[in-house]
Formats: sequence, structure tokens, C-alpha cells
Amino acid sequence: MSIIRNVFFTSLITLSVIMFMGCSSTDPSTGSYNSAAVYDRPLYSTIARNSMAYEGIYRNPVIVVHGFLGAKLKSSTTGEPVWGNFTGRETISGFADYQLLQFALPMAKDKTLKELKDHVYADELLESFTVKVLGMQFSLNAYNKMLDILREAGYTQEGKPLPPDKHFYSLFTFYYDWRRDIPENAAKLHEFILQKRAYLQQEYKKLYGIDNYNVQFDVVAHSMGGMVSRYYLRYGNQDLPADGSMPKLDWFGSNYIDKLVIVGTPNAGYLDTFVELTSGLQVDPNAPVYPPAVIGTFPTYYQMLPLNSTRSVVYADDPKGKAVDLFDPREWIKNKWGLADPNNDEVLQKIIPNVKTPEERRAVALDHLAKCLKRAKQFTDALRIEATPPDDVNLYLFLGDAVPTRRTAAVDRNTGTFEITDYEAGDGKVLASSARMDEREGQPWTPFMKSPIKWQTVVHLSAAHMGITLSKDFADNVVFFLLENPTKNQQISVKKYQTNPTK
Repeated sequence: MSIIRNVFFTSLITLSVIMFMGCSSTDPSTGSYNSAAVYDRPLYSTIARNSMAYEGIYRNPVIVVHGFLGAKLKSSTTGEPVWGNFTGRETISGFADYQLLQFALPMAKDKTLKELKDHVYADELLESFTVKVLGMQFSLNAYNKMLDILREAGYTQEGKPLPPDKHFYSLFTFYYDWRRDIPENAAKLHEFILQKRAYLQQEYKKLYGIDNYNVQFDVVAHSMGGMVSRYYLRYGNQDLPADGSMPKLDWFGSNYIDKLVIVGTPNAGYLDTFVELTSGLQVDPNAPVYPPAVIGTFPTYYQMLPLNSTRSVVYADDPKGKAVDLFDPREWIKNKWGLADPNNDEVLQKIIPNVKTPEERRAVALDHLAKCLKRAKQFTDALRIEATPPDDVNLYLFLGDAVPTRRTAAVDRNTGTFEITDYEAGDGKVLASSARMDEREGQPWTPFMKSPIKWQTVVHLSAAHMGITLSKDFADNVVFFLLENPTKNQQISVKKYQTNPTK
């Protein structure tokens, strides 16, 4: 009798659970109010798939702008790769002299940073990265996954065969020499946009009979590429004024950019730039280390230093005092950091071989350091000006906040050596607060985010710096922002051309 009673109550409980769940399907999540299932990819609706299949004037073309280290560099004199595919001639302990000479930017006392040019150029986007050391090959993901996301969303990448149902390219990659000054590369981005705009206007004329269509671009920019794109959006192709003043904030880039999607960008700088300028750059544990004196020739490193307001670098005996001024060359000389380290001469001989004496080489190095820091301060001040973008531009931010990321370096005032004393939420390279440019970092706490950047949407992801671009949540959201969240310009276009046929 007790067995019958137990079976009855068990059956009654089971029936109650089924009725409560309201689920008549064999899939426990279908029709369920309380399913806790989590999935690794979206199930795109018919509406979303139609948006992906659409080709026409209402859909903005996309430009991908890579970050630091994100383009292959090649020598125009030797034809050999300078960055992006190690040849196997390197050792785990270092590089050949000629490789350091090619990788470093020129330095000279009598020239501006813009005038210091070499024979190295950006050859192509770094979709993947290959390291060959001691006979072993290592392949690392770069931008191939980001491009996959956009191709799967229906964009047609320039340089690839056009699918049978497509008539023009709608996905472009802007690659540039990431060693060089950010405003200089912003000017190159403007030239690139004008070229692609002219191409698309020609195609729209052939297909739709529309003259001089106002082509707008959506830009997806990763890491340092976000700083290039933000400068362009604000100042267009303006250079920083030679007198140290601010460029005119005219939002020139908004004439061509409709949506700017920024991914893992160090808008308030990141501490690893300081660490690498003083200790060297090693992109992977299996790769050799570039000496500090070599990467210290790159203006971009200084333009991504953490802002003084974040108090990322402090003296150990005064941790609650003001930050070390990273834009003051006297601090670098006093602490023997980077190009100011007196022990650099062996490397300096290799990268400025025409300068004959150690004293002259040190003078050139210190002059270059001062020029880079001065321009970096001017650049970061220009991007820090609080301003609201035009209402026809949407700003989106994706960032990682799941990896302990270097937050504070404490410096020994007597020796200049430092140690990392604090970590905070970030993507392993960039703090979440830096990506948001949240000016509460390093300052007294207040309840709400305080940023000079007027973000329309901020999306936090549990991902590392490059892992953001591999995230299914990134893919799902970025496709929606690009394809189905219209800007003012797109709404105007729909009203103006709604009777025009599209293919």
C-alpha cells in the first residue's frame, strides 16, 4: 500500500511540474518559463536574415580599422616582411641588426615626427599572425574572426570574389603603419574613405540611377583603431597645430561616418604602453623581445600612455599623492626610462647607424623622446575635450571586463624601477574604465559614469582583448547595430529614395 501511495504522489508531483512549466515539447526550453538554458550562438530570425541578405543604398558599407600591431609591414627596398610573419632568422633572445633597423622609425634632431619617414609600409591587414622560432611555427588569431562575422552578416569584402547575388563590395579594411602618429593615420583614413566613396557612388549610379549618392560608412575599429577613428570623427584630416594648441573640433568626420563601433579601445590609455616602453615588447611568449629603444621610436606608444588623471603610475613612497607625469620628459630622464636609459647605446648604434658617438646618439634619442611626449600630450588633450557628436552619428562601445588587467605601477623614487601593485577589471590589456573613458578612474568615486565621450550604447563582455572579436555576443549585437538600428541619415535616405528599386 505504501508503494502505491508513493507512486501516486510521485506522479502527481510530476504532472504538477509539467503543468507549471507549460511545456509540451520534448525540448525543455521551448515554451518554458523557467528554463535556464544558455546557448553559444544566436538563432537569427527571418527578419534578421532578410537584413543580412539585403543589398542596396540603405545599407551602409563597413570599414574595419585595426589596432596596434594589426597590419603586416613590409620593406619597399628588400621586399621582406618587417612585421607579421617572422622569417625564422630570429632567435628566442633577439633579432638581427638589420631587423631592428627596419622596425624602428628614424630619429633626427632637425626634423619633425611627420618628416621622419622610412621605406616600410603597411602591406595588408593582419588576419592571422605567424611566428616561427627555432623551427617551430605558431599561428595566432588576429582579425580573421571579426571579418568572418561581417561576411556572415552579408557584407562583401573587397579583394574577395563577389558572390553571384551581389553586385559591389561593401566591406573594406583600412590598414596603416601603426608605428606612426595617430593624426597622420587619421588623415590617411580620410583619403581611404574618399576612394571607397567614389567607387560606391559609381556603382550606385550604374545599378540605381542615383547621381552622387551621399554614401555614409559604418566603422568598426579595434583597440588603437578606435583612437584613429575618434580623432578622424572629431577633427577629420587636420594635423595637430605646431604651436601646441588644439585643432578645431568641427566633427568633420561625421560627413562620412554614420556609426562608429569601438572595440576594446584604450581611450584613457593603458599601462602596458609604459611597461613595454621601459621593458620591451614581446607579443607572445614564443617570440623574441623588441628592445625599449626600438619601440620608443614609435609616436603611437606615447599617444596611448595612461592619462595622468588615472594615477596609473605613482611613486611608491607617495601612493596617495599625485601621479607621475608620464608626459614630462624630465621624469623619463630622471628614472632612466625608455629612450632616456643611458644603457641604450648598443641598440641605438643599430637603429641610428649614421650618428657616430654615444653622446650624439643619446642627444638624438632624448630629442625624439621629448617630441613624442609633447605631441602625445597634445593628442590626448584633443581627444579628452568633452563634446556631443552630431545627432546623425551613433557611437557604440564593446569592452572586456573579465580579465585582471594592470592598473597601477609603483615607482622606486631612487632607482626608477617599478612593480605592478594593482589590477582591475579589463580585457588583459585595456581597463574597462579606460575603454569607457570613465574619468572617475583615479579620482574620488561618484555614483555614475563620467565620460567626455557620449556613448549611445556600451556593451560589457566577458572576454580578453582579441577575444572580444571572437565572442558570439559581440557578433550578435554588432550585426544588429549595423543592420537594423538606423541613424538619422539612413532614415532620411529611406524617405528620399523609397520608390527606387534595390537589388
